[in-house]
Amino acid sequence: MKKLLLYILSLFILAACSNEIPEYHQPVQAKRVILAYLIANNNLDNDIMKNVLWMYESLTTAQDSCTLLIYYKPNSTNKYLTIPEILEFQTNGYGQINNKEILSGDKLTIENVLMQAKRHQAVGGVSTNPLVMENNIRIMQNIAPAKSYGLLFVSHATGWMPAPNIRETFSFGIDGSEYNSINIPEMANALRNCFSNNLDFILFDACMMGIAEIYYEFQDVTKYCIASVMETPRVGFPYHRFFHQLYEEEINFQQICDEIIAFNKENDLWGTYAAIDCSQMGRLAEAIRYELLSHNISIDDLSHNIQQYGTGDFTYFSFDIKGIVESLNKGSIPPQFQEVLDNVVIAKSCIDDYDTPPLSLIKDKNNFCGIGMYIPNATGNTTWDNYYRSSISWYNAVGWSEIIPSNE
Repeated sequence: MKKLLLYILSLFILAACSNEIPEYHQPVQAKRVILAYLIANNNLDNDIMKNVLWMYESLTTAQDSCTLLIYYKPNSTNKYLTIPEILEFQTNGYGQINNKEILSGDKLTIENVLMQAKRHQAVGGVSTNPLVMENNIRIMQNIAPAKSYGLLFVSHATGWMPAPNIRETFSFGIDGSEYNSINIPEMANALRNCFSNNLDFILFDACMMGIAEIYYEFQDVTKYCIASVMETPRVGFPYHRFFHQLYEEEINFQQICDEIIAFNKENDLWGTYAAIDCSQMGRLAEAIRYELLSHNISIDDLSHNIQQYGTGDFTYFSFDIKGIVESLNKGSIPPQFQEVLDNVVIAKSCIDDYDTPPLSLIKDKNNFCGIGMYIPNATGNTTWDNYYRSSISWYNAVGWSEIIPSNE
């Protein structure tokens, strides 16, 4: 009898203690938690809403507990969301999400998915503001504490290029206007403030983010990055085909790149995708620096006949890194450089038979090494070059400052 009374008393104590914890807090997760930062206050809102549906659809196949937190900044035309919100989804591995039966068939709609989400208030303001970004990511971390995280960024982007300028570049994100964007160094610093060596990967579902300048800025922020060096189709990544794989302890990055390419081919779309080991970016910078400084190069000559990845106003914003080194070495690749490149680019896939201009850039997959970089002064755009020289760390890391006279 005494044991029974102690047992009942202990239950009351546990119940009382549980009331002290805000209901949105979960215990620390052993499994990776995925955070998604979706800036849809632009003309991609309908497409990004569908991406949320696809993420949910993939979660329905999970055989284990998985947690997804989505910060969503909607456009004013959005039929389902009127303000920024944080959406929470948690599977239990037994056919339920948020303790409700999974949606399927005709019930699998955006409206029903949002009704099933646990919805939290987000910090208002411009989503590309570094403080707003930091605060919302921290809210998601507080909702779902974890040993490690994966992070998705979905919006418009133009890579390393400054936001904004006369060529309508906007670096990352459009929150209502190109002026509401975030430059890459500021973005990296915001994430540096949010994570402490526990960000496993960043997936950039956005145009032109698969370049050395970005990966170098993020080398101490995340272990891996997945991105495209080219403009990307507005439909986004086919999350319904691979999203659940992002929770695996060892992610098969090659399989993910292949899945995206297969989806794009099936839908008559273009694409280049790669996964990068960001911890190796310092070695890559040193290897390129050696190649640049070891050759008597002409910038004008170097930028010719190398695979480049930009179209329209973005032409020549990035050149294939392997192509640059081949040009320096008259068509060959030094074995020591190839070894470094192989350690950096851990997975890649591309479409080289897309025949609709201007996105039919890749004619031979052997010319796609998985990563690109800018050649200063290749475009004659002084705005780009001045910003690149003053703000992008890669410029000094690879030795451009020693090659290009300071008065140029």
